[in-house]
Amino acid sequence: MGLAFLVLCLVGMPIALSLGISSAITLIGNGNINLMIMPQRILAGVDSFPMLALPFFLLAAAFMSGGGIVQRIINIFNATFGHIRGSLAYTNVAASLFFAGMSGSGIADTSSIGAVLIPAMIDEGYDADFTVAVTAASSVLGPIVPPSIPLIIYGVTTGVSVIRLFLASIIPGLLLAITQFGLCYYYSHKRNYPVHGRVDVKDTLRILKDGLWAIIMPLILVLGILFGVFTVTELACVSVVYALIVGLFVYKSLKWDDIPRILKEVAVDTAVVMFIIGCTTLFSWVLTMYRVPQTVSAAITTFAPNKYIFLALSNVLFVIAGMFLDSTPATLMLVPILLPAVKSLGIDVVHFGVVMVFNLMLGLLTPPVGICLMLGAQMGKISLNRAFKAAMPFLLAGFAVLILITYLPGIVMLIPNLIMGH
Repeated sequence: MGLAFLVLCLVGMPIALSLGISSAITLIGNGNINLMIMPQRILAGVDSFPMLALPFFLLAAAFMSGGGIVQRIINIFNATFGHIRGSLAYTNVAASLFFAGMSGSGIADTSSIGAVLIPAMIDEGYDADFTVAVTAASSVLGPIVPPSIPLIIYGVTTGVSVIRLFLASIIPGLLLAITQFGLCYYYSHKRNYPVHGRVDVKDTLRILKDGLWAIIMPLILVLGILFGVFTVTELACVSVVYALIVGLFVYKSLKWDDIPRILKEVAVDTAVVMFIIGCTTLFSWVLTMYRVPQTVSAAITTFAPNKYIFLALSNVLFVIAGMFLDSTPATLMLVPILLPAVKSLGIDVVHFGVVMVFNLMLGLLTPPVGICLMLGAQMGKISLNRAFKAAMPFLLAGFAVLILITYLPGIVMLIPNLIMGH
C-alpha cells in the first residue's frame, strides 16, 4: 500500500486520490473484505459533529474578507504602528495575528491580508521578497492560535477536548508572533524601510470607531472560548452570523448578490477538505487493520527509549511530512500511528497535538508544497526560490520556538491547566 501511495504521488496524482486508490488496491488484493467498507469508512471520517466547525470557519473567513472587516483591521494596526520604521511589516504580522483569531486558516490569511498589504508594501519601497516572506510567515499564525482548523481535526481524531487544544495553542502562537516582530524590527532598520508620522488623536479615534465591529468579533470568540460559552461548532456558527450581519448591514461592503458566489466557493473548498479527510480515514483504517500503527509504535519506542528522544524523532518526521503533505492528511495519517507511543511514554496528548500542528504549519513555508509561500510569491510576482530564501529567517525562528515548546511543555499547558485544571 505504501509503495502504491508513493508511486501515485510521484506521478502527480492528488493526495486524496492517492490515498483512496492505494487503500482500494490493498483491499482488493486481500480478497476477503467486502469493498462496501470503503464508502462506509470514508463517510465515517467526516461524520463528526465537531467537524461541522470546519466549513463554518471557512465561510466566516470568506464573509470577513468580502465584508470589509479585514481592511478595517489593517487600518487600525497601520494607525498604531505608523510612526515606527517599517510600520507596514508590523501591521502585517499584527493583522495576521488578529485575523487568525477569526479564520483558523493560513491560506485565508494569506489571501485576504496579502491581497491588500503585499501591493501596498511593494509600492512603499519594501523589497518584494521580504514583503512576501513576512506575509507568508505571519499567515502561519492562523492555524496555530485559536480557532484552528488543524487543531479541530487533531481533536476529533484523538478524542481530546478541542477547547483545551485551543487554549494550549495561545502561548506558542504569541511566541511565534514575537519572533516575527523582532525580525521585522531588524530588517526594517537594516534596509531603512519607510516610516510614517504619527496619526493624530482625531484620526486614530475615527479609525478605531470605524473598526469597532471588526475588533469586537475576535474578543467575542476569545471570551467565548475562555468562559466555555460556546462549543467549537457553536463558535464557528456565531462567527458566520456575526461576519454576515456586520458585512451586510454595518459596513455594507458585502452585497446580497455576493453571497451565492461565496457559498459556492466555500462549498467547493469544504468538499475538497472533507474528501481528503475521508480518504485519509480510509487509509488509516487499512493501516490499523494490518497493525501498522502498533508495529511502528513498537519500533519507535525501541529507538526512542524516553519521551525526549521520541519527541525529537517525531519532530523530524513532521518536518518531512510538512514538506510534502498538507496538514490535514498528515495529521490523519500520523496521529493513529504515533498515538500509542505518545500514551505509553506519558506524553500529554494535548501538548503533543500543539507541537505537531505547530510543526506542520511551518510546512506552509517549505517547498515543494509551501502553499502560503507559493500564494504569496504569486501575489508579489517573484519566484518561489527567491521567496523561500527570504522566508528562511522566519522559518528558523519558528523552529527555535518549536524546540522551546517541545521540551518545555509547561509553556504550552499553562493556560489550559489554569482555566480547565489538570
